[in-house]
Amino acid sequence: MNAPRTAPAPDDTAPSASAAARKLRLRYAAIGLWMAFTWCGEGNAPAWEHALRTLVILLILPPLLLRADRHLTHKLYESAHPGRVIAQLITARIAVVTVAFGTSLLLGYLLDPHADRSPVLPAAGFLLLLASIPAQIRRAHRTRAGTTHPATQPALSAPRLITTKLTLITAALLAQLLLTPYLPNATYAVAAALFLTTATFGPAVHGRFLLTHPEPTHDRAADLPG
Repeated sequence: MNAPRTAPAPDDTAPSASAAARKLRLRYAAIGLWMAFTWCGEGNAPAWEHALRTLVILLILPPLLLRADRHLTHKLYESAHPGRVIAQLITARIAVVTVAFGTSLLLGYLLDPHADRSPVLPAAGFLLLLASIPAQIRRAHRTRAGTTHPATQPALSAPRLITTKLTLITAALLAQLLLTPYLPNATYAVAAALFLTTATFGPAVHGRFLLTHPEPTHDRAADLPG
């Protein structure tokens, strides 16, 4: 049985179109920064190793993260004990990201065990992930305060995201292969291009990643508020 809820005023839960667009741009800028950060983390490894390790992250992260996020967000909206579900949600996100990037690092050591790899970037990435916890808590509370159940809202499609990012990674791999003979710091140039491409074009194609009629994951879908 769903916990009693008090519907907030519409003005508190319906952001303006400009505010939504600004949040979307910031979101894709953060995604682009993270992709560039990941690409730089490969250091002077061959371009194919960059692409392979990034592909491993890509195949692990979106499917697991989107599924866990969707399930626990629905559970959060319906739960009478939101604090416990928020803790589960944040723990799941951190665990999935850690597994994805940890697997990528392990693959790098297996491919080239003698490479000189600095632990600074992985450690900095993990600290940034932990630093995002307060923002995740605020976002979870805003989600719970909304008047529309998450199951009725558009959901991101993992296959579409993977296909798009795979195309982007392939283009980055080819660019680095072409630039390496002529540019000493081709890795950083490609990382910058990844950031600019994602931040610039991501908001424009975001609608293509959405499933406009996601199936509810709760058996009592007919009883959901909204």
